[in-house]
Amino acid sequence: MKKQLKVAAMSTLLLSSLAVPTGAFADGPNITNVQASAQFTDVSKNHYAYDAIQWAQQRGIVSGYTNSKGKPNGKYGPNDSVTEAQFAKMISEFLQLKDDKGDLNKYTSDLHWADDYYDALASYGVPLNAYFDNNLRNKPVKRGVVAQVIGHLTGNATSLTDSINYMIGEGITTGQNPQFENKDILKYFGSQNTLTRAEVAAFLYRMHNASIDEAIGNAIDAHENQEGLSLVGQANKGISRLDKSLRFGNLGPDGKYDNFFGDGFEVVKPSPPIKTDSEYINELKTLVGDENIQKLENKGFKFSSTKQQSTGSVSVGYSDDRNGYYTNIFFYMKDGELDIIAADFPHDGVIELYANLMGISESKLTGGASDMNIQNSKYSIRYSIGAYILDIK
Repeated sequence: MKKQLKVAAMSTLLLSSLAVPTGAFADGPNITNVQASAQFTDVSKNHYAYDAIQWAQQRGIVSGYTNSKGKPNGKYGPNDSVTEAQFAKMISEFLQLKDDKGDLNKYTSDLHWADDYYDALASYGVPLNAYFDNNLRNKPVKRGVVAQVIGHLTGNATSLTDSINYMIGEGITTGQNPQFENKDILKYFGSQNTLTRAEVAAFLYRMHNASIDEAIGNAIDAHENQEGLSLVGQANKGISRLDKSLRFGNLGPDGKYDNFFGDGFEVVKPSPPIKTDSEYINELKTLVGDENIQKLENKGFKFSSTKQQSTGSVSVGYSDDRNGYYTNIFFYMKDGELDIIAADFPHDGVIELYANLMGISESKLTGGASDMNIQNSKYSIRYSIGAYILDIK
């Protein structure tokens, strides 16, 4: 657990932005009065969320904007977009979630002001996208994600629909699009839209007034962690709880729940740096050389590419269909770099390519000796179970 003091100054500045298209129906009135300790100059007393915003400020759930010197400038930004990281802080502070299970290992290793909040939320198995990616943390969060977070933590909800029904039933939301009422609950709630700072403050204030102010049930069970999962495993399980229409975050590097999704949906972890197909193709062509590529194509090979689901790596290469079997010459990309070249079955195209790359005669590659191990400064070649494998040093 990182010291909360390290992020306090930054969170004051960064927490101050939340948003989506709002209208007269978008979770507006129905806020009880509360004594305000300070007046934001951009939140008038007749604003529907005035009391909610003042209450949230008093509780340390939200902050106003600061100037270049870190001093409050009196602005709250009620219509600004809420990022997932900002919402992570708000819900964690509101429910006083414990950050006592260690730190997540992220794909983006730089410190983020919301690291402690994500560490805490992971330990409760909360449905979020950005546990392992700082860039995703800074993107606007959707209403559906917010609903699932609230439903999981305080309502034992296990789906997006259940979460929305829970929020409606408890008076936390009044929906956003009345034309879809009793027709399409996801559109009625606006699950694919984003939120404003004012809307989130209103949600939390209504929860406070309804005495919904602590984590319960499934969330507590996740925090107690009887399964003995790592914190990364708990975060992965949280991502898996998101409805697939809302889920775009990558899973973290863990074992049991690396590819766990109840609906069969699988997220493949990226091999950073992430490259485009054309970049992989260009690397392949550079490695093999135009002359060898032309020879392969003259022999009937066609270019192909695929993603390896089991490893998350990418392979590109040439393949053909000869004599009723499918033959591949694949260049496997691991960790963003070219790693090995492998051929499913030895034949003249493979042998000629490897001989050209190795700078040796084809005769040295015939016979398929199991102890074959030919090397030069760039490559080594071996034979294994019917395949010649060329390793790039």
